[in-house]
Amino acid sequence: MKRLIFFLFIATNIFLLISCDDQVDPKTDFKDVYALNCVIRGDTSFQVATITHSYNVEGYDPLTNTNDPFIKGAIIKLTYDANGKTYIFRDTSIARPADSRYTTPLSFYYIKNFQPKSESTISIEATLPNGKILRANSTTFFISPYVIQNNQYSIPIAVFGNYLVFNWTNLTSTKDEKIYYVPELFIKYAKIQNGSQVEMQKKIPLFYISGADGDVPLYPSIQANITNARFDTTIIRKSLEEISAGDPNKQNYIIHKAVFRLLIADKNLAVYYAAQKTFLDEFSVRVTQPEFTNINGGLGIFGTLTSTQIDIPIKENFIRSFGYLPN
Repeated sequence: MKRLIFFLFIATNIFLLISCDDQVDPKTDFKDVYALNCVIRGDTSFQVATITHSYNVEGYDPLTNTNDPFIKGAIIKLTYDANGKTYIFRDTSIARPADSRYTTPLSFYYIKNFQPKSESTISIEATLPNGKILRANSTTFFISPYVIQNNQYSIPIAVFGNYLVFNWTNLTSTKDEKIYYVPELFIKYAKIQNGSQVEMQKKIPLFYISGADGDVPLYPSIQANITNARFDTTIIRKSLEEISAGDPNKQNYIIHKAVFRLLIADKNLAVYYAAQKTFLDEFSVRVTQPEFTNINGGLGIFGTLTSTQIDIPIKENFIRSFGYLPN
C-alpha cells in the first residue's frame, strides 16, 4: 500500500508546482493544464493511473488550496499490442493518511487483471469529462526471475576481493530501445517498539562522501545496458551499524536478511526518473519540478517498470557481532 500511496502523490505534487510563485510574474492568466500519470508494472497485475489538473488560489501560496485536483469521470483505455486487447480503467478511492493535505478520500483509476508478459508497444488514452484527450505510448519488457546471479553467497563473505557482486544478463530490445537498470541492495529487519515488532528496511549505498554535516550516502543511479552491481562489504557493515545508531539497546533489532532487487525501466520513465534526481522506497518518484513529460496534450508520465529480486542470507555470528538478534 505504501508504494501505491507514494505513486498517487506524483500527480498532486506536479500541480503544487504549477500553482507556485513564478520568479518574474507570480500571477499570470490562469490556464487549465491536465496531467496523466501511469506507470505500468511488470511485477504485478494491479495497475494505477491518476489524472489531475492545475488550480488557482487567492494570493501566492498554493498550499491554501483545499480542493483535491483529481479529475473524476474520465475514460482511460490501455491498449497492449502483444495480445491486441484494450483494457478499461475503473475508478475507486481509499482513505488518506491522517497527515494528508486534503480531507477527502484519495481517488485513483485502476486495472486489476493486466500484467505485461513480453516486449510490446503499449499505449494509453484518457478522455476527460470536458472532451479533452491525453495520449501516450511506451514499451513493456519482460525479465526472468532467474536473471540475477551471485552464486547465493552470504554476507559477510566477500566476492572478488571486498565486494559483493551481482551479475545479470543485459536485455535487448527488438525495437532498438535502450533498457535502463537500477540495482538496489537493502537489509530487511524488525525493531521492537512498545513490545511489538515493526518491520523496516535499510538501503545500502554504493559509498559515502564526507560532507560538512557528516557522511552522505550515494546510491546506484539509473543506467542503460549495465550488467552488474558491486557493493563494498565495508559499506554493508557501516549500514548495519547505522540501523541502531544512538540506541544502546541493540537487542531490540532483529535482522532478517539482505535483498538484492533489480528495477528495469523504459526510456520515458528513465528520463523522468533521472530528471527528478531522487528515489523513494519501492521506486516511487517525488516530483520537484515538471521537467519532462511524454503525455500528448498535457503533463505527466506514462512509462513501464518491472523488477526481480533475490534473497541474500546474513550469517548469524555476523549479526550477533553488532549486538543484534538473528531472525
